[in-house]
Amino acid sequence: MFWYLMDVLALKKLGLARPLRYLFLLFFAACLAVGVVYALVVFHAVSERSNSPHVSTHRPH
Repeated sequence: MFWYLMDVLALKKLGLARPLRYLFLLFFAACLAVGVVYALVVFHAVSERSNSPHVSTHRPH
């Protein structure tokens, strides 16, 4: 079962030609990299917004 899943992930069982498999895997890897970069940018922005030094959290009443 493991080897079958590995073959499907490598797109051998789908009957695609070798160049198409490589293009699909390259597209998948590029989408994964773009997603990781996007997530890092969003997490950095959220971190910066939640840590505002110019906003006072303690107000004297």
